[in-house]
Amino acid sequence: VFAPPLSQFQLLPRIVSKIEAMKERMVKKLKLITSLGNLKQAIALHKSNLDRTIFHQIDEKECLTPTTLESSEEQQLQQNLEELLSEFKEKCVAGGEDSVVFYTTSLRAVRKTFEDCRKVRFLLENHKVSFRERDVSMDCEFKEEMWRLLGEKVTPPRLFVKCKYIGGAEEVVALNENGKLKMLLEGFSSAKARQCECCEDERFFICWNCNGRSRVVAEDEMWKRCIECNENGLVKCALCT
Repeated sequence: VFAPPLSQFQLLPRIVSKIEAMKERMVKKLKLITSLGNLKQAIALHKSNLDRTIFHQIDEKECLTPTTLESSEEQQLQQNLEELLSEFKEKCVAGGEDSVVFYTTSLRAVRKTFEDCRKVRFLLENHKVSFRERDVSMDCEFKEEMWRLLGEKVTPPRLFVKCKYIGGAEEVVALNENGKLKMLLEGFSSAKARQCECCEDERFFICWNCNGRSRVVAEDEMWKRCIECNENGLVKCALCT
């Protein structure tokens, strides 16, 4: 059955209703966009407030800042070091009150002793620690000093930290394996172990008085012992030994 076309008066209500429906949907979208904008602003404001309070929390008693956090960590580290050092015997090493002192030998006469010294030196260098190396084969005073500290004629290597006797090669290696050696050397570690500017880590100088001969000619043209150097004609570096 053929339906006659609608007149413009009949179409007008339908058009008006569609326009109103479109207008209503547009209003809803505008409201949604506005609410989303408010939500974004609220999130940004909250994040800004959170950033300002993460490292700066203020109350009536204290002010928490990164500086106080670092100082508290340093205090905790120092306390842990003191507790760990209390486990070792105290030995008054000359010049070792606030440093690491390492008694060693550069002679290869006894292979095991030489290899043990290399192990301990490797660990100290691996932890990038500045230490005072005292070679007993280069100066007999170091050997006598080591014997006097330990009360017996022992062989190197021997390690001391802040006038505390840590031990020989076996003790140092064991401490390194359980992580305690790193804690002991934490306060002496640096980004890069500095080389001695005076002797370039040679620890000794050739005597300027006798040119390394350890003897000089006296006034009566007789040879006598040089008082400026040791038995090997060497003078200790005052900075690193």
